[in-house]
Amino acid sequence: MIQPMPRVPSSPFTVTVALVVAAALVGVAGNREAAPLFSFGVIADIQYRDADPQGTRFYRDSVGKLKAAVDHLNTLPLRFTIQLGDLIDGAYSSYNAILPLYDALRGRHYHVLGNHDFAVDPGDKGRVLHRLGLDRLGAGTGYYDFGEHGWRFVILNGDDLSVLAHPPGSAPRLASERYLAALRQKGVTSAQEWNGGIDIAQREWLARTLDKATRAEERVVVLCHFPLLPAEKSGVWNDEALLSILRSHPAVVAYFSGHAHEGAYVQEGRIHFLTFQGMVEGQQPAYAVVDVLPDALRVTGFGREASRVLTIAER
Repeated sequence: MIQPMPRVPSSPFTVTVALVVAAALVGVAGNREAAPLFSFGVIADIQYRDADPQGTRFYRDSVGKLKAAVDHLNTLPLRFTIQLGDLIDGAYSSYNAILPLYDALRGRHYHVLGNHDFAVDPGDKGRVLHRLGLDRLGAGTGYYDFGEHGWRFVILNGDDLSVLAHPPGSAPRLASERYLAALRQKGVTSAQEWNGGIDIAQREWLARTLDKATRAEERVVVLCHFPLLPAEKSGVWNDEALLSILRSHPAVVAYFSGHAHEGAYVQEGRIHFLTFQGMVEGQQPAYAVVDVLPDALRVTGFGREASRVLTIAER
């Protein structure tokens, strides 16, 4: 049964966003004032469900926070917005309340698959890609890419290998359980059920896509729900295999992720690894606008998200 959308509590979050917008703009003043080639929005871990708060996670408040963020982003000249996974946290019906708010973005907007997006009944797991429109991108694999003004954005599906994304007893679920068990025997820190991995077919696709981008002299941002660096409990299962591919392709400028709600930042060589803070946390929103400059990515954070400038190394 389709549930009615909850009333959007816009007032307190609208006021909060107005304040944090001003603070964020002051925070980046003087940092590479050049006009951007283009700009895009980023939101991580909205993680809505109709549930009381648990610890620092305010599940119902994600409705108001997302509404305020979308209202603000709709005032900006963005080429697109992308949410980094975990749009919901439990129950397929949660999409009915939160997805229309995200779809209210006037510009193009994209999805990355997260682990909580599959926290639904087993019979509903196979419906998630269609619900998010991802059956039309990347031949229904959950990974895809698109170009923008000399840049390529490569979206990975970190739930290829997952004990949450596949129904119990299915071949992908059994293969994922075996893979996770082997990682645990090796003592791999990220061998946790709430994480996932990239299978060999997707890694081969990634290498081919980065090869093409390199030949086309494009710059690349790779996006995935699960972090790569810093290495921690919330990371990709097969992080070294993925890192090896990124390190061997000079076109890669940055790797953007969510999942670790407190956020993180590491630079390794020419690649910036940025984990965005989760919107579900606390009572302030968290999202960002990224300005693409000729020599940097200028990240303006709103709410709890930090602002920073990511310098692009010469190839």
